[in-house]
Amino acid sequence: MFWAISGAVAGLLFALLSLAPAFWLSLALRWITHEQVLLLKPAGTLWKGSAQLALSSGPKSQHALGLPSRVEWDISPLWLSAHDQSRGVFSRLQSDPLTLLIELQAPCCLDHPFSIALKPEGLGLMITPQRAEIKLPANWLEGLGAPWNTLQPKGRLTLQNHTFQVLLKNNLVTAQGVLELKIDQLSSRLSTVKPLGSYRVLFNAQSSPQIELSSLAESRLILKGQGQWAGGRLHFEGLADTAATDEETLSNLLNVLGQRSGHQASLKID
Repeated sequence: MFWAISGAVAGLLFALLSLAPAFWLSLALRWITHEQVLLLKPAGTLWKGSAQLALSSGPKSQHALGLPSRVEWDISPLWLSAHDQSRGVFSRLQSDPLTLLIELQAPCCLDHPFSIALKPEGLGLMITPQRAEIKLPANWLEGLGAPWNTLQPKGRLTLQNHTFQVLLKNNLVTAQGVLELKIDQLSSRLSTVKPLGSYRVLFNAQSSPQIELSSLAESRLILKGQGQWAGGRLHFEGLADTAATDEETLSNLLNVLGQRSGHQASLKID
């Protein structure tokens, strides 16, 4: 009798997990990101589904802005995936039975399927995205609220992963590796200068997480600064500068960016 009941319970749990709706994943992401990253209109199951990936300003937000196309996902054990076909399924199962692989597709932002590995590390979880380029519209940031909905940025964002990993353990987030964000042909509704320029944000977590903002060639608005990620918060100081001849044209934008001093504005996040 005991084994019959145990088998029935195990079968029921397996059925519940295998048929778990995609809505469960949207709830988990909403909780982890404090409702700033959302999966809208989820369809399918937890393991294979799709939704519109959106940004919002948080729990009290009445507005969320999604990507132009839906994001599709397929979650499976790594040993069942098409990766590392040089070894048999049983060999892969023996060497790495617990790692999950998430395969993502999004016509708007990914030229090829993008995978993320989730591997248990003691009582934590190691998240390892593959090296790839993710292309995003700059106006997607408006979903985060102020100051992005005031700036209303236009342009192209390209996120490049350079052996980047994140470890979640004991309620702490530890990053390793390098992430690079390129902002091309940036413009804003607050300025008639279009484009303002192109920029690079480098997140380097090789030792302590450091953030560096720099301007690329021929930018009319010069942005530069440095910061670090510590205690779950971003601490950043920088400067927005422009030629004296552009001060009047860019005045509204400089006022929004930070405290003014002539044709410069201080940038500060703390």
